[in-house]
Amino acid sequence: MVKIVSYLVWFLLYAVSLLPLGFYYFLSDIMAWLLRRVFSYRKSVVTANLARSFPELSYNELRKIEKEYYKYMCDIMVESIWQVSATAKQVCRIVEVEGVELLDRMVAEHGKTVVLTGHRGNWELVGAICGESEKRSKDSFANHPITVTYRIAKSKISNFLFEKMRMEIYRKFDNNGYIVGSKQFLRHVAKSKGSHTYIFIADQYPRMGGVPLKFLNQNTFFFDGAEAVARKMNMPVIYLDMIRIERRRYKMVFSLISENSAAMQKGEITLAYARLLEEGIRKDKYNWLWSHKRWKRGFTEHDVEVCNELCGNVG
Repeated sequence: MVKIVSYLVWFLLYAVSLLPLGFYYFLSDIMAWLLRRVFSYRKSVVTANLARSFPELSYNELRKIEKEYYKYMCDIMVESIWQVSATAKQVCRIVEVEGVELLDRMVAEHGKTVVLTGHRGNWELVGAICGESEKRSKDSFANHPITVTYRIAKSKISNFLFEKMRMEIYRKFDNNGYIVGSKQFLRHVAKSKGSHTYIFIADQYPRMGGVPLKFLNQNTFFFDGAEAVARKMNMPVIYLDMIRIERRRYKMVFSLISENSAAMQKGEITLAYARLLEEGIRKDKYNWLWSHKRWKRGFTEHDVEVCNELCGNVG
């Protein structure tokens, strides 16, 4: 029964996605106003997160970022629905890719490569890094499998839809990729053969463990799974930033974190990732998932020691 309902919802979602993107942006403006002014959707969370992250900003400056954030958040929602039926060419029209040659080189020279990204831009459009199949070179990383890791949803229907949406975009770009739960990441890497790219959205809140760091003026835990696998198997690690230039226009930029992960100290890769992520957030402050309850637990004395030692060693 769950499978039947899941497919019915998917077909309905596909039908709705056929509407033009301009119409979706019209709906987005209405949704943003309703969520912020009428329903106050997670407004206390957004306000607290922004105020603690940017204590130097005035009340009016924080309110402006908050207003921009709700518009951005609703744009992500409608764009994610639109991309279900959009063609590769249509997606590439709104997403510019810079520095993909770095990923091509890492995959060509090392085979398996980890890409760390965050909840910036529209992460549901990240498949656009592949580029249109007829335009990419024979040495493109996109000619090899791509695996996306994610946190499995509790609802079977929600999980089905997340998987379908996130993998459909890779199929548009003629890539036979996979989607796996974060807990199965190590096993999947160990079993996969040949050249492979592993994309990990690494700024979510870990329910336990993690690397303790200072991030946006707050004590923050980061997932350490991607780093642990990269160091164990000596895979290069690349950071992918997604910048929202304006509505209907994104830029994705690649930069190298480490080409020799095995030589990195524990926590260094995660720290480098966190610093790059924070640098991007500070440049365009609304462009991050501020409605997420990111900070849920504080540091113990041991966590403080680890944080201070790690940040001090790396400088």
